[in-house]
Amino acid sequence: MKRSGAVFKAIFVRLLVFFAVTLFVFSCKVTPETAGKGPRIQEPDFSISSIVILQAELVNTRLKVKLRIENPNPFPVSFSSLEYELYGEGRFWAEGTEKNAFTVPASDFIEKDLYLIMNFIDMKRGLLDKVIAMESVEFRFAGTVVINAMDMPILTKSFDLEGESEVTR
Repeated sequence: MKRSGAVFKAIFVRLLVFFAVTLFVFSCKVTPETAGKGPRIQEPDFSISSIVILQAELVNTRLKVKLRIENPNPFPVSFSSLEYELYGEGRFWAEGTEKNAFTVPASDFIEKDLYLIMNFIDMKRGLLDKVIAMESVEFRFAGTVVINAMDMPILTKSFDLEGESEVTR
């Protein structure tokens, strides 16, 4: 009889441990309602503030594009890289890359100056005339940024801005 009581006790303890582990596992399960409740990075907003001619030469023109980046997050956001292409009047103008570029403070904005060299060899004469006359030009500014914020996963974001900007000196 002592053996059957010991066997019963061992089975009872094992069942109790099994139910406790099962209860623990199911109570810790992440459900769709609780998933993603931690802080999330809101995507920054990009806009072009200005396009400035720094130096006009026969073939190449040096430009400064002022890129405004707004951070809607309550924490600073760092950009570890920025790759971009600039188009004017539907034609490719220039491209560039910034590494370890900059940090935008929490709930604030910065304006980042990007320096580009535009080659007019493949451009239509009308576009060259518009830039020289410092008229408004239609632009497209597209690229990809890699965003780091606090201890959150890295976010890669593509952007594609279109608009019109006056060309100034």
